[in-house]
Amino acid sequence: MKKIIPLFCLTLILSKNIFAQHNYPFTKKVNQVDTVFKHILYDPYRWIENIKSEEVKEWFKAEQKFTDSSLAGLNGVDSFISQLNTYYTSDTWWRFPEFKAGNRYYYFKGGRNQLNQTIYYRNENDAAEHLIFDTWQIKPGVRYQLAGFKISPDNHYLTVALDVNGEEYPQIKIYDTQTDSWLMDSIPHCNEWTIDWAANSQGFIYGMNTSEDRFAPENINKEVIKYHRLNSSYINDLVILDSNSRNKAEPKISDSYNAYIFTADSKTKLYCQPNQGFEFEYTNMYYTNSTDMSATDYTWEQLYSKKDSVNMFSGMPFLETDAGYYFLSNKGNGFKSLRKASLNNPDFSHAKIIIPEDENWQLENIQQSKSYIIAAYSKYGFLNKIIAVDKKTDEVIPLKSIEEYDRYNVVSIGKETDECIFEILALNRPPRRFILNIKKDTIINDEFWAVQNQTLLPGWENIVSEVVEVPSYDGTLVPMSIIHNKDTKLDGNNICFLYGYGAYGIEVKDNTYNEYAPPYILLLQRGVILAHAYVRGGGEKGESWHVAGMKENKPNSWKDFIACAEYLIKNTYTQPAKLACSGASAGGILIGRAITERPDLFAATHIQSGNLNTSRSSAYANGVFNYGEYGDPNIEAEFNGLTEQDATLHVKPGVKYPAVYITTGINDSRVYPWIPAKFAATMQANSISGKPVLLHTNFEGGHFGDANAESFISMLKTQLMAEFFMLWQCGHKDFQKK
Repeated sequence: MKKIIPLFCLTLILSKNIFAQHNYPFTKKVNQVDTVFKHILYDPYRWIENIKSEEVKEWFKAEQKFTDSSLAGLNGVDSFISQLNTYYTSDTWWRFPEFKAGNRYYYFKGGRNQLNQTIYYRNENDAAEHLIFDTWQIKPGVRYQLAGFKISPDNHYLTVALDVNGEEYPQIKIYDTQTDSWLMDSIPHCNEWTIDWAANSQGFIYGMNTSEDRFAPENINKEVIKYHRLNSSYINDLVILDSNSRNKAEPKISDSYNAYIFTADSKTKLYCQPNQGFEFEYTNMYYTNSTDMSATDYTWEQLYSKKDSVNMFSGMPFLETDAGYYFLSNKGNGFKSLRKASLNNPDFSHAKIIIPEDENWQLENIQQSKSYIIAAYSKYGFLNKIIAVDKKTDEVIPLKSIEEYDRYNVVSIGKETDECIFEILALNRPPRRFILNIKKDTIINDEFWAVQNQTLLPGWENIVSEVVEVPSYDGTLVPMSIIHNKDTKLDGNNICFLYGYGAYGIEVKDNTYNEYAPPYILLLQRGVILAHAYVRGGGEKGESWHVAGMKENKPNSWKDFIACAEYLIKNTYTQPAKLACSGASAGGILIGRAITERPDLFAATHIQSGNLNTSRSSAYANGVFNYGEYGDPNIEAEFNGLTEQDATLHVKPGVKYPAVYITTGINDSRVYPWIPAKFAATMQANSISGKPVLLHTNFEGGHFGDANAESFISMLKTQLMAEFFMLWQCGHKDFQKK
């Protein structure tokens, strides 16, 4: 029998659905339709891309006002922050050495509640500390953040890259370590990772964008590599490499290119990567024997080819030492091996294999000390192993002093010493810091470098951790870490936060929800379970793991993530009404598509600076540089992949989506702020779940959040609002509206 619903009841049902939605700020729609290949794409919020217009600025402000009002009166926040404030305002402080040059250590000095960065030095046999600079005292009224610094070969000068407002568009200044003063040199809108000193210490190369506007379209392919002489104006700097001159090495394939200087044997060598890719992309490398940096026309010779599968690490293509070129290669079965080529007669295609590939332990990067190459391995990105190689003999040196540890970090402090920083990492307590002398194979508890006045949060000893492998939709086993308090009953009634990233073929360095962080301990104490899914697209299982989650294969990433969510539910860690998911930057693709594919699995989500509109990657500078990872919109098959990855395109009307908290920075030059903003507007217009969709914008920050926070704890409170939002939407009794 057909059931007939009375008209007044139907009216009540419709009214309930209407009034369950939120009174979001007005967001206009435009009739923007693009036809790309066979795709007809509707883009009603294209107007938001013009972030310089007053209309768009006012819209962002209105959204922020709505977000603030929506979160006002949330219980539990003050007590949580109070606990953190007690911890962070303690007298705990530390020194962290950056490098040793000659007999001088250069180091950071900071405390838990410190936002500014202070750089010091001290001499080897002298305990006196000397302040070099405080990033908040360099220029009155300006809170600089240190983007990077590098010392000259003669240890006389420091290049210091100073960023403002999280724009990642720093200026370069030069500090004279002998006179403890700044030179007059100042170079604007640079890329700090491109700085390399010439062997004579009288100048350096650097990458510079041609426009002062970080969002300018011409910055897509108009970076130039220049050489700067000390005590001169950057206006007269020599162009080493640009979009035209790089063609002398090889014809243009990609818009990105780079140059490097290495100074082995105290000689300047200039290298050119004319078609640079990301860390996973193999490129040709060229070099010139000319040591004259004033030359305007270089003759390039090939050092290695794409076929040699040289893998970038930490922004570097290789280590050039007096003993030869050490590099990582994926040549073989897709797992990295450590290889060495001759310095005088380099043959990368027949390079000596120092450490063969390992399918279980991923070779992440290499560093060098005075006598050794330090190879760092990880499993799942958080279990660690270090192998040392003698540069004279290429003999692998076992380090017995650190065999008993499985979570740690080793940091070289320069190639003039065999001392390294050894940090013992744990889930439940702050890092402990020691000196590792590789030559002596000893760990030294040097009080000078030890953390001072260390304190622990109560309950730190109650954390339980595990690693599981979850069968994905196609049977592939996906690693996932899970941590919780030992007293938490796994009965399906717990709130659970699930994090994921899965991009660029790298292991996630921060290991969100799988590393020590005081807020995590407080969440665990409140019964929350924290999980991290290591989905395809990352590097946790080698290069094949990355390839299986990039471009047209990207759906594997969110299908893996969905499988991990289902595992947590099936095994009674949680339930859909209490499961929240989060991701950042490239992880925005993962999370955006997970919640649009399976909105029924999640109660809430947080996406930080997320890449949520991949079909528009050609519309902003950094999007072009991501063609190798996500796909090239000019190639039909790859554009098909981009539309499949595009979370904004997959939001459908009339669907009950989870509660969504989206964060962005107005100065973000990696993922432009209009990208997450368009997703927020689309979600607000289409979700009928009655759950809020909030957009939080930091109007002074960039990709990484607060740039000018009043205090460390206020910055932390802003960052933690996403967790408080998810606790609220997942029904935690302590985090409900007053």
